[in-house]
Amino acid sequence: SAICILLAFPTCIVGFSTQSHSSAISGRPSPLSTLLLHSRHRHTSPSRSCSPLSSSTRLYSSNGGNNRFDISKPTFDLLCFRPIRSDALLRYNNLNQSEPLRINLYLLATITLLGYPLWCESVTGDVANTASILGAAASGVGTAALFWRERTRRSNQLYRMEKELNAESLAVRVPVNAAISSARPTARLKDLRSKRRILAIRGSREQLSDSAVWDTLCILRRRLVQSQTLVVLVPTDKSQKEDWGWDAKQLGSALWLADPLNVDGQDGWIKYFSELLSNDANGGDENKDDDKLAWFALNFKGRSIASGLGEAPRVLELMGQQLQPMELLDETDEAELLEDVPAARQILECQKKFYSVLTDSSDEKEMQPIFTSRPAEEVNEVLEGGGRIDGWGKCLEPGARPAGMVIASSDVFIASDTLAYSTCVEFPPNAGIDGATLLAVQRWERETTGDVDWKLELH
Repeated sequence: SAICILLAFPTCIVGFSTQSHSSAISGRPSPLSTLLLHSRHRHTSPSRSCSPLSSSTRLYSSNGGNNRFDISKPTFDLLCFRPIRSDALLRYNNLNQSEPLRINLYLLATITLLGYPLWCESVTGDVANTASILGAAASGVGTAALFWRERTRRSNQLYRMEKELNAESLAVRVPVNAAISSARPTARLKDLRSKRRILAIRGSREQLSDSAVWDTLCILRRRLVQSQTLVVLVPTDKSQKEDWGWDAKQLGSALWLADPLNVDGQDGWIKYFSELLSNDANGGDENKDDDKLAWFALNFKGRSIASGLGEAPRVLELMGQQLQPMELLDETDEAELLEDVPAARQILECQKKFYSVLTDSSDEKEMQPIFTSRPAEEVNEVLEGGGRIDGWGKCLEPGARPAGMVIASSDVFIASDTLAYSTCVEFPPNAGIDGATLLAVQRWERETTGDVDWKLELH
């Protein structure tokens, strides 16, 4: 009868997708996040996940069948009605359990309600009247709208997963220590998983050479190496690092800076960024954001951890949240000066004096000569936002100042003849078992080129 067919319908759907899912799993893949728009997922066991109306995920043999399989080949998905990467489908199945079931239930309810006039008499024994038909039709339209909403969410989620997975084919030239070798190997981002984090920034010569991008990366170059992060700068106008402000004397081998390969070619970096910013799963027309600065960051597993458009990445914030150091930090780590010039040595001495007063003195008169009298823009923003400034007299009081704090691993970057930056790692006293450390950055300025009196502008 008609009711028997309808009752069997959900069993066929769930049974089919469960079978296809179980046939594709070999071990338990790690759940991955999405790119640009981070959706919340419940991490559940893959043992009962289901994929609505999707064809089975296949394992494609590669390299002559020598036990290596490629699950990135596309599989046609009925709900999206387009080919989807098989590994994206597999990831979706691992991260979602209730969503596919909800889609199936909404589809079943839609078919049942819209087909009410066909099965009403054979099931209930009564002929469907106008009121019941209109009520069933209205309910069917409502469940159809819910089905389409969930189906659209699933399609968008799969599309974002595909975007992230497509990054694995991008290639870079990996930096090496020039003192050991001059040959720089090439690698895909997929090959760098579990070895390097990635921070990729796309922009024009003016955007990449801006102090918010280039100077910030140079200032934090030692911290990028300590966090095992590779920075990939992708120019849209074929500019080179020399055009952005490259200084080999200050930056040395630059073990944090990787060169992008196949920048504007087929399946290259620029095309990937365009696809990344496109909301059209089919590629779409020319993207309006192609002239804006864009960036994304990946962790060791290749998952997206941050991204942005139109503004430079706040690398210092990323350092504290997502790009923590992987190297062992110690209080005995020495300062590093790639270019041993008088200005760099002067900055280090000023830094030592500042921390000496900060940790050991209660006299604000000793701190005042270290700082410049010129207000910093960043401090003004805090004040305009409702913040306040406490005088050094209060900050240096016993119990308020960080007495006993040690700094190590200092370095200096000379941005110009009158502007310089220093960084260091702070080791607070009584940090506990974890031995928490703090990354500190100072900005220094002086009036003229020959002036030895550097003033601290921002800490």
